[in-house]
Amino acid sequence: MRPLVALGVASVAVGFVAAVDRGVASALDPSTTVVTLIGALGAVQGVRYANARRDRERRAADPGDPERRAPATVPGADLDERVARATGSALRGHRARRELRDRTRELAVAAVARDRNASTEAAAELVEGGEWTDDATAAAFLARESSYPVRIRLRAALSGRSRYGFGLRAAVDAIGRLEGDEEGGGDGRSGASDA
Repeated sequence: MRPLVALGVASVAVGFVAAVDRGVASALDPSTTVVTLIGALGAVQGVRYANARRDRERRAADPGDPERRAPATVPGADLDERVARATGSALRGHRARRELRDRTRELAVAAVARDRNASTEAAAELVEGGEWTDDATAAAFLARESSYPVRIRLRAALSGRSRYGFGLRAAVDAIGRLEGDEEGGGDGRSGASDA
């Protein structure tokens, strides 16, 4: 055991004995010599700790990486992705275009059936024949035997965008008008507008 540690243990032991037995406490005379000795011992310990601290390597605390938030799903992101795939020039775009056109046709049939209070079969015939809306582009998008208006074909050719994108946008707007949406379902922010 080191001498300073032994001296500290002895001092603590004497303090406990003095607290329990008053006779030992009265025998210890706290003269100036004892008080000076205790003060000098405290100063030596302070210098010793300061020297030990001075030789240590100093490092800044590393707070670590901040906690990252989990990405949240965005409503409609799946539809936007499908529209982008359908209107893009990817090789798998044909399947995506067919699926999106079929889904739009289903929505148009349901909207026409509700709007005209007709059966689903009658509404499907109106959509297939292109008679469900006054918008020729929307009608051409869903009708089997109809073609796009010349102005849409020219716009598509000049802008480099597909006629499919123009037709999808027009069909969605026409369905929105049938459903009672004043703006026609188009606010300029959907994926169909970028087609």
